Amino acid sequence: MNQVRLGMEIRKWRKIRKMTQKQLADGICNQSEISRLEKGDSYPSIDTLQAISVKLRLPLSYFFEVLIHDDFEAKEKMLDDVKSFSSKKDYEGLYRYTQELLNNGRFLHPELKTYLESYYYVSLYYLKKHDYRYCVTELYRLTDVEVIGMDVLLKTRIKNAIAIILAENSKHEEGMKIFKEILQEQVAAEEYDKMRITILYNVGKTQFVLKEYQEALSTTDEAIGLSIKYRDMSILGQLHYQRAQILEELGSPFGEIQSSYQKARFFFELLGLDYYKKILETKKGEYLNPVQA
Repeated sequence: MNQVRLGMEIRKWRKIRKMTQKQLADGICNQSEISRLEKGDSYPSIDTLQAISVKLRLPLSYFFEVLIHDDFEAKEKMLDDVKSFSSKKDYEGLYRYTQELLNNGRFLHPELKTYLESYYYVSLYYLKKHDYRYCVTELYRLTDVEVIGMDVLLKTRIKNAIAIILAENSKHEEGMKIFKEILQEQVAAEEYDKMRITILYNVGKTQFVLKEYQEALSTTDEAIGLSIKYRDMSILGQLHYQRAQILEELGSPFGEIQSSYQKARFFFELLGLDYYKKILETKKGEYLNPVQA
């Protein structure tokens, strides 16, 4: 029975819900008891765990799984591995990894299965193993699966993938409609605030394709601002690259464009995003060298 893991999960979800220990304890127990639980120093009673789950808006069964299963850490490693393949755009690796796990079936909590399937269909799309309509249909199907637990934003992530695929296949209005729906969601989680960065990046990209350059610049700058606010560097390179492209279309001064491309390269190098760095150096090399006097 993994009481340390249980404590970590209680703390994680308290943080996601933007609650203090005192707020979580209110009406349930003493703040000191919440502190002991989060440190893994004690087990809660069933009544206390039930009250905590209600306050954190999670099913009690989620915490039972944390207590009973020793493979919980392995599941979270899977999530991290999938994110790594995706961030590096290693779709062949993503396809093989998710396919193997789905075929194996070992560890597959319903939510984990949905998570893996969503990335599996994304990899099918980018590897052109199926056309986009098939992949979008399967992704829509996954949004109907009722699961709560590991990832409070699972359905939001899936909808984002759908919108991206639609936009990439000239279904711009449909894609933008989904992006806007996501941006209007009311989710009490810091993770959602950070996810807005990715959504805004995709909205800016779509606006760029539609040649709405001023709107695209405003959206991209908003995403860069949020990245700085939340100290999230994950897509700052892509955002600065996109900003530089927009500035080119707007006929901005060379130095301003160059500055954005150089910032993009810095973050690509810092985060080990060699795929993006190679594209930048191949397509925009003239902007990466210092201006000669």
